[in-house]
Amino acid sequence: MMSSGSLRPSDASQLDAACADAMQLQLAGQLDLAGRLYHEILQAAPEHAATNYCLGMLQVQLNRPAEGLPFLLSALRAAPEMSDYWLGYLEALSLVGRLDTARNILALGRRSGLAGTAVEDFAQRLVSKLGGTRAMADPAPRPSCADLAPSPAAGPSSGRRKPQRRRGANGAIGQMESRLMSMVERRQFADALVLARDLTARHPDRGPGWKILGALMPTTDGFDEAITVMRTAIRLMPQDAETRVNLGMTLAKAKRFEEAETQLHAALALNPRLAAAHFRLGMTYEFQGRYAEAEASLRRGRAIGLESNNVAGDDELSYSHMLFLMGHNPTVNAGELFAEHRRYGEYFEDRLRCSWPRHRNDPNPDRCLRVGFVSGDLYEHSVAKFLEPIVRNLYGRPTLELHAYYNNTVQDDVSRRLQKNFNRWNQIETVSDAHLAAQIMQDGIDVLIDLSGHTGQTRLPVFARKPAPVQLSWLGYPGTTGLTAVDYYLADKHWLPPGRFDDVFTEKLAYLPDRWAFEPYHLTPPVNPLPALESGRLTFGSFHRLGKINSGTMDLWARLLLAVPQSTLLIAGIPLDGREQTLSGEFANRGVDPQRLAFHGRSPMDIYLALHHRVDIGLDTQPYAGATTTMYSLTMGVPTLTVAGATPAARGCAGILGQLGLAEFIGADADGFVEKGRHWAERLPELAQLRMGIRARMSRSPGGQPALIAAHFEAALRHMWRRWCAGLPPESFATGATVEMPR
Repeated sequence: MMSSGSLRPSDASQLDAACADAMQLQLAGQLDLAGRLYHEILQAAPEHAATNYCLGMLQVQLNRPAEGLPFLLSALRAAPEMSDYWLGYLEALSLVGRLDTARNILALGRRSGLAGTAVEDFAQRLVSKLGGTRAMADPAPRPSCADLAPSPAAGPSSGRRKPQRRRGANGAIGQMESRLMSMVERRQFADALVLARDLTARHPDRGPGWKILGALMPTTDGFDEAITVMRTAIRLMPQDAETRVNLGMTLAKAKRFEEAETQLHAALALNPRLAAAHFRLGMTYEFQGRYAEAEASLRRGRAIGLESNNVAGDDELSYSHMLFLMGHNPTVNAGELFAEHRRYGEYFEDRLRCSWPRHRNDPNPDRCLRVGFVSGDLYEHSVAKFLEPIVRNLYGRPTLELHAYYNNTVQDDVSRRLQKNFNRWNQIETVSDAHLAAQIMQDGIDVLIDLSGHTGQTRLPVFARKPAPVQLSWLGYPGTTGLTAVDYYLADKHWLPPGRFDDVFTEKLAYLPDRWAFEPYHLTPPVNPLPALESGRLTFGSFHRLGKINSGTMDLWARLLLAVPQSTLLIAGIPLDGREQTLSGEFANRGVDPQRLAFHGRSPMDIYLALHHRVDIGLDTQPYAGATTTMYSLTMGVPTLTVAGATPAARGCAGILGQLGLAEFIGADADGFVEKGRHWAERLPELAQLRMGIRARMSRSPGGQPALIAAHFEAALRHMWRRWCAGLPPESFATGATVEMPR
């Protein structure tokens, strides 16, 4: 149970969790403890609706309804949309004999939409107490919100008994459960969480409330409580496959992967056609870096959706996950990858294109632009790392008004710092796609920017509704969105050479001097001398996530290690949970002695960077090349060997190296990759000299000058906007050689 000693009024999830603890105490018959905890919550947050309601009903349970009235009234005032709060207040009024007040409040509730079996049951009992139906039919003062004002409580003499059992209880419970599901469907998650807790407290033997409660419970303090609630739901509804899916995904997020897979396979045993189970199993595999298995599961889920005339099944986000994983699949070529992205776009846009709005934004080409950024990664994440230097240089300019639409609940130092660089910050994680599109239009956004693409927390279905006149994608995903509603994609010529990749983007490519700005970590260690000068042999290094180290990448690296026989390989930044032994076995099967491999787990940034002191040359992955990892390695003087592949995702590292004049580390194919590695193994003094100058190269490059990139970024937006104002279609272009620098 949660301790209440440090309850913070601003922490809604903490207050809700404390209220849930008190409910459990109440259900267990520990009424005094429950009451004390309810009071402690109200000391921190006097208007907490659920706690007021629960404490009021506790007083009714203790045959003290008059003492419960003030709390029940506070709950009703705080959340008048909750019909149970109306009913609780009405019951207490009836029990203390305030029948006329109850009649007026009931009339007010009905005017506000209060209805249902439980309401009619109460009305009939109230009629009986008032002396028949005639009493209810007699004219009564027209109720208003003023009738909710507190009045002196009547004595409990006529009401010191337990409330009568309401007739039609099963119907009333079913109605509560239906309303709960409706709230979830409308993404009213905060209200649904309160109702689910109320439902489980009042009817602990009913599974649906536990099912929804477990799915909505905040997990900021860990997953244990949510997992316990979900297991209760499974105990009550053992044949409900969806409940097992929810538990499986929560276990996966808690990194309890074996248990997660057990629950998801159990769900599929109950319902093999449940697309959501396939989707969540795929995501569980993805969390573990098992990308091939993940893609296969997502494809099975999508196939079920196709057969039921629902391309994305019951989980639109899973389609984006599948596209993301396809980019890691070496057997998928550029044409196939683009074709699947287009199918994604057609699925969303075909049903929305006819309802695209006629934008009424003022077509003044030179006015201040309202620019919206949509992302779930505005926290300690690589997207925020590349975005922050640019918006910091743009914020406050009279020509731009910056709006953030943040699709995540994570709040850290980076997100708090970023908020200072936006004119308006919007939390959108619980806002539906349709409502978010309407909000963006109401905000008058002129240029809307997607920063996620087909990565996690994407909101591309909002872009498919075309809520802004000009829309573009940038930073988060190395490839097309697949949407014709997105007009542009920001790139640079080293990454995507002009004219070579136009046919794998639905968007027009807009070229900046560099596709991003990069600032080194503020505690970056100094560059050390080349380790091979002391050891006499090269140490290659990988800092990639485990899922990118596929069989093709291992083939490539093994060929290099065999071609440079005295070299070693450090694989860092992976979970050390036994999978490093699997990797060792894979390299042994390719003829590489496992003794030549060293492993290091995930670590804080300062240690992560310091590990580069042991590395001479980094190794890239294929077909999903490194980008952020490449940038961090370069700040430590470590260049990366790569292959310039055929897809945008396969060229990420090559583009970065091209910016810095490091083409001697770019192979055209696998043979070229191995040859480049042998070349540098024979030129250690040259490599050592190069190492000490890479950081300076970065600072002189366009990406090392955030003010320059910010200026070109604004120039690109202005060019796009002027074309829209002139009624011209999007076009591929590059910003000019000179632009106005931010002041």
